[in-house]
Order: sequence, then C-alpha cells, then structure tokens
Amino acid sequence: MTRTLAETIAVECARQEEACRFTAAGLYILQNSARFWRNSFVVTPIIIGSLACTIILFPVRLPHAEAISAGLAAFAGFFPAIFVALGMDMRVREIGEAANEFTNLRDRFRILRDTGAQISLDDLCSEFEDVMKRMERARNSSPPLPEKFFLKGRRKILTGHYTYSVDQHPPSAAG
Repeated sequence: MTRTLAETIAVECARQEEACRFTAAGLYILQNSARFWRNSFVVTPIIIGSLACTIILFPVRLPHAEAISAGLAAFAGFFPAIFVALGMDMRVREIGEAANEFTNLRDRFRILRDTGAQISLDDLCSEFEDVMKRMERARNSSPPLPEKFFLKGRRKILTGHYTYSVDQHPPSAAG
C-alpha cells in the first residue's frame, strides 16, 4: 500500500508530535532537578558559613571550636568551585525555554496533522517545512537532555500525565 504525500506528512507530524511531547516533559523534569541543585548549591554554603560565624560570635564550649569554625568556612567556600567543576551551573531558564518551545512544537505538529487534509497540498508542504525548520532550530539550541530525564518524561506521559479529557472524548462538530 502506497501512502499519499499528505498521509506521509500526517504520519511524520504524529511522530514529531510524540517526540516533542516526550522531550518537553523530560526537559520540564530536568528543569526541576536543575533548580533544586542550583538552589542547594546556593543555600548550603550560606547555612554552613552562618554556622561557622555562630561558633566564632557566640562562645561555644567545644574543643577546637575555632578550628571547626575555620573548617566550616573553608568548606562553604568550596561549594562554588565544586558547582562549576561538576558542570552543575544548570541553565534553568534556558531549559525552561526549550521545554516551552518543544511544547509549542508539539501543538503545531498536532494541529498540522489534524487539519492537513483540509488544506491544499502546497500549503500543507509549506507549513510542514516551516514547522520542521523550527524543530531543527529547537534541537540545535536546546540543552542536551540526559536519557534518564527523557525516560522519566516518557514514563510520566505513558502513565496518564498530560492527558486531556478532550483527547478521550472529542467534542462533536454539532457542539
């Protein structure tokens, strides 16, 4: 059985819609993780540094209190270096923007798939080409998505997250 060009484009739109759905979900999960780690590496040295100051400012009857305080202060100072050395300077905003773009692309592919049969083949091809160019730009500018986050996003979607009731029971044309 041979597909028409319009059918081939509809199948490819469905494929790209699914890829965008999984990628966007994975990026949102990555963004939450990146935000947690960034905040942890900002807050933890503040807490450790405050504890070091407390030991100095308020006399504490601990053996070697000054040494403990100095050690805590030095440890707090290592956090920014560890953060950068481990490559954890996560670009939370950039990850979120990429997730938003893949979400928008998901919707564009779905709309094109659903409405493609009602427009001329030339218009369908032109719109498909425009959305694919946008997809290429999104892939090129998106931060790399680690596989574990892609799989978490995929699993989340397959268990029913991000499922809309309209997809289960589409409204009739009569309204």
